[in-house]
Amino acid sequence: MHRKEIAQKIARKRDIPDRLAQDIVKEVFDTIINVLLKEGRLELRDFGVFLVKERQPRKARNPKTGQEVQLPKRKTITFKPGHNVKKKLLGK
Repeated sequence: MHRKEIAQKIARKRDIPDRLAQDIVKEVFDTIINVLLKEGRLELRDFGVFLVKERQPRKARNPKTGQEVQLPKRKTITFKPGHNVKKKLLGK
């Protein structure tokens, strides 16, 4: 599902213009990104936790040549689903 489709579902459910729903969805996603940039963690109760983690540098191998290469440290984003999400998706 794409952002536009999410906005359309919200617009239909709330009986608001599509453009307004798109603006709201965009603002929510922009806010999530900004919080992750500033704080590195975002907890949405009953949904889950987004966390920016830093991976340490490591050695890897080029699969074509077999040559060993050094990968620099980098940031990655993880998501840990909340209890309610796990329960609904996994039936646990």
